[in-house]
Amino acid sequence: MDGHRYDVAVVGCGMLGSSAARRLADAGCDVVLIGQPEPADHRNHAGVFASHHDSARVCRTIDPDPLRAWLAQRSVEQFEMLTARTGISCTVGTGHLWVEASEGIDLLALADERFDLGCSRRPAAEAMVAMSYLSLAEGLDTMYEPAPAGYVDPRAYVRAEVLAAVGASATVVDALVGSVTVSDHCVEVGTDVGPISADRALLATGAFSGHGDTPLVGLDVEYALHTQLYVALDSDEADRLSGMPSIIAKHADPTGDFYLTPPVPDPVRPGHHVLKIGMPQDDHVRVSAADLSAWYRTDGDPAVAARLDGMVRGLLPGLRWTGRWTGSCVTTYTPTGHPAIDWVGPGVHAGAERIACCVGGNGYAAKCAPSLGGLAAGMLLGDPWPTEVDRDQFRARFRM
Repeated sequence: MDGHRYDVAVVGCGMLGSSAARRLADAGCDVVLIGQPEPADHRNHAGVFASHHDSARVCRTIDPDPLRAWLAQRSVEQFEMLTARTGISCTVGTGHLWVEASEGIDLLALADERFDLGCSRRPAAEAMVAMSYLSLAEGLDTMYEPAPAGYVDPRAYVRAEVLAAVGASATVVDALVGSVTVSDHCVEVGTDVGPISADRALLATGAFSGHGDTPLVGLDVEYALHTQLYVALDSDEADRLSGMPSIIAKHADPTGDFYLTPPVPDPVRPGHHVLKIGMPQDDHVRVSAADLSAWYRTDGDPAVAARLDGMVRGLLPGLRWTGRWTGSCVTTYTPTGHPAIDWVGPGVHAGAERIACCVGGNGYAAKCAPSLGGLAAGMLLGDPWPTEVDRDQFRARFRM
């Protein structure tokens, strides 16, 4: 744009990209963070999309996967640090309730013991006594994780990371990136506002790793196309549900599985709150960036929305709402079940790495964003890879 050459260009201003940019800027790197703002009208948006344009994502440490639990626990202090540093509160400690058969709860108990979380385990029937607004299936157990578990506000988190990065002298550019190439011993990032040069680049492009001309074209990823139901509540109904935790429920029949975030203040309508419910999507697909954009421009699948409507009615009997709508979202999955945080592109095998990636949330990136962004930043800074993390699980794999 102005001939300036940055140390690192971070492409993608979502939860992982903004986290990595802030960590790099804190380390003294001259960083430029490039990404598009939230679409004003998703139905007519012509650029790429991001999954952090949401008000709440489940935030917890308990997890059946010990590595995900470790990453989540490491993120707790980073969330708190960002609030202290920027004044932006990005997590809300409502607590988290996991509902499943006893065998699944046994795995969560390991995380509780490992990190001394102070969780409480009880049958679903007892949980319903404590949370009289809930109706849970019989024969299940629950594990309740107290605050700081609850939910993370992805928009607020990105605002906080960007503010902290700018405070550490990072540059932010609102632009759509169309290409990332290596030439003349530097990286050239082609954007719709002009080219940007850097010594190295980190691609944190979420579901849109296949967009444009970059070394990530052909990355081995699949996508789950989600439909989420949002329910608007007035202040009286929000008060009735006061204290509701975020919830994940798993059943013998996975078609009954769901995740829910409790009522959060509606930024558009003061005095109202919004509750969100969604379900895991096991049908993963390989589709183009254009197909993903087309999906994001919809309001999701009406058939899934109808199932979610039935779920929320069964879970919260007598729920009174003032409005309902649906939205579309995408989760990116890698073959290992963990993000691809690795060097890619020209020079990788010659020891002249220029371009790295941090892509593939696998359904857990929001609660672990500070840790995952930190892994990516540490890789660019040459920090030792944490011994608690299996390096091979975070390698980038490409389709043959």
